[in-house]
Amino acid sequence: MHANAVEVVFADQGNNPARLARALPPGSIAKARTPLASVKSIAQPYASFGGALREDDASLSRRAAERLRHRNRAVNRWDCERLVLQAFPSVHRAKCVPHASETSWLAAGHLTMVVVPDLRNRPTVNPLQPRVDLDTLARIREHLAARCGPQTRVHVRNPGYRPVQLDFKVQLRPGFGFNFYGPQIDQAIVRALSPWAFDSATELGFGGRVVRSELLDFVEALPWVDFVTDFRLTLEGDTRDRDEIVPDTPDAILVSAPSHRIAEL
Repeated sequence: MHANAVEVVFADQGNNPARLARALPPGSIAKARTPLASVKSIAQPYASFGGALREDDASLSRRAAERLRHRNRAVNRWDCERLVLQAFPSVHRAKCVPHASETSWLAAGHLTMVVVPDLRNRPTVNPLQPRVDLDTLARIREHLAARCGPQTRVHVRNPGYRPVQLDFKVQLRPGFGFNFYGPQIDQAIVRALSPWAFDSATELGFGGRVVRSELLDFVEALPWVDFVTDFRLTLEGDTRDRDEIVPDTPDAILVSAPSHRIAEL
């Protein structure tokens, strides 16, 4: 919580339109253009939000074709998803789950929209489990409710992330110290399980599948690793070893746990 906060809006004065491709980093605004005697200091703790690039010809053609199809009405899943993506540039992916409520996946008359934020050049508190803020979720719900049938109850929420965690023992090759290369192995696993958190060109999608044998092969192929034993694949908070992990609900996304349990032999 921050006291004495205000929202600053950019005033375009013929600036470069490409500036909106990147969010304004935190700390970029440090003082007022005209000093204010009643203000001691100014701080910008968060990046900018809400900006969108000028529409090009390809985007215009796509938007026109989508508008002709859904006609600004949320009739089916495709309509709902395109309406959200068009109206909210900060949302990168939207998945509509029909007949689903906050407590049941078989709820007639309900509609659940699951949204993922756009991570490109927009820092987030937890890059492994990015979430849309509550204000945007509320505005998405109002936007859809105004275009759905009056009998439809709309719910909007963030994905149900499932952190995948590895537990194993490792023997490093001679000349590689565990104190230094142990964290390197951990970071390599995190990047392999959640590549979109480090590379904006990689898509973050729903579903997926994590196979233990493939991860074992990945770890053993690292240049510092000699061999691995007691290799276990689990969900964070669950000690059961699994051969593979698949999402258990329509809104689930498999992600890496922040760290993995790695011990030295």
